[in-house]
Amino acid sequence: MTDLIGYQECVEWMGAEVLTLAEVWPATPRAVIVGINPSLTSVMAGQYFQGQGARGRIMMLVKEGLMKLNDGERHFERAALAADIGFADLVRRPTPSAADLSHSEIAYGRAQFETKMAAHEVPLVIAIYAPPVQALLGTKAQPGYQSELTSWGARVFNLPRPYLKSELAAEVMATLRLE
Repeated sequence: MTDLIGYQECVEWMGAEVLTLAEVWPATPRAVIVGINPSLTSVMAGQYFQGQGARGRIMMLVKEGLMKLNDGERHFERAALAADIGFADLVRRPTPSAADLSHSEIAYGRAQFETKMAAHEVPLVIAIYAPPVQALLGTKAQPGYQSELTSWGARVFNLPRPYLKSELAAEVMATLRLE
């Protein structure tokens, strides 16, 4: 096995060992940012949200002041931990695209994810895209807070779609608050 870098870790996933990203857990999480599964780009870098699309989504949270990056900082884990925000994925196995995930794999990941979130008493899930919301709540995701709670009682916030008009996206983002 090669040396791991950054947040890389090897885990057992549905009977196979996979190289993925370690979940990021603050001592007392105020929120967890969740994706459907890690991108190959992020896993190879050993850092969360390294793809261009995902970086832009996380920068929305930085612009809202939920996390503060140091000048020149390109990785988000330190800033997230300083803000008591965690990072996790519903499915631990990286793929080129979320379309490469089966329904059974998403269901398996959701069950594991819900158990971990409940154990950590996570009060807020921030989804960077709609698929994690749909998997957790079984409903179509809308931008902003969802009307339903998770199985462990957390609120769910879905970031605005990338192509939503900027003034509408700003209105949605302005409602996001950590407690």
